[in-house]
Amino acid sequence: MVELGRAGAASGSDYAAAAGSDRAAVAEPAKSPAVACISLEDVSFGYEEEKMVLKHLSFEIKTGEQVTMTGRTGAGKSTIFKLLLGLYRPQKGCVKIYGQDAYLLPDSIRRRLFGCVEQSFKRVPGTVLEQITLSDPMISREDAVEAAKLAGLHEVIDGMEQGYDTPCTDALFSQGQWQLLSIARAVAAKPSILLLDEITANLDVGTEQEVLYALRRAGENRTVVSISHRLYEKMGGRELVIG
Repeated sequence: MVELGRAGAASGSDYAAAAGSDRAAVAEPAKSPAVACISLEDVSFGYEEEKMVLKHLSFEIKTGEQVTMTGRTGAGKSTIFKLLLGLYRPQKGCVKIYGQDAYLLPDSIRRRLFGCVEQSFKRVPGTVLEQITLSDPMISREDAVEAAKLAGLHEVIDGMEQGYDTPCTDALFSQGQWQLLSIARAVAAKPSILLLDEITANLDVGTEQEVLYALRRAGENRTVVSISHRLYEKMGGRELVIG
């Protein structure tokens, strides 16, 4: 699974030390239609030098495209997400977001570029509102409400006695509602790119339809990259076979 947050660089690497000051100097990428939204250029990467997960991988994703990565388990699909998020740097080649090195983008910029929805919701201590904003001062209460409406969860939250200020517990939402909350969290910062990691894998048919409907709304006017053959069958777009 992939978390939208800063993780350490690969064990034993010196990437983090080399990139620290460079990250602070990087400006937000210009979203020009002339530049690919996402590009991997001859990328090779392994968590251990002698065991490469990706070898000489190259592809481009245009702004506004809906792309689903498919392939065998272990082919490196989730690894590609981690590279896009700048959690690791490839040993060879380059991963670029709108022409800039993904690894050098600071967290403040990355949060505005990417929204990530995973198989299961990572709850943080606090209220329902804080589940959506992650206490990011750049995301207002109005932004959170707008995100919940887009995800189809606003009426449920608004119907609670304390509304968005309700303390969040594991029993507060159903499985499907947690996934909708995850979509709300992903779009709250108004990112231009959505990353979806096997998000319908554990849902029943009825709940899956509700989540897919929310995803279609969330994906409007955004670049969407997903991992899931089932999602490709349901939502279409371009298939990108990895491995």
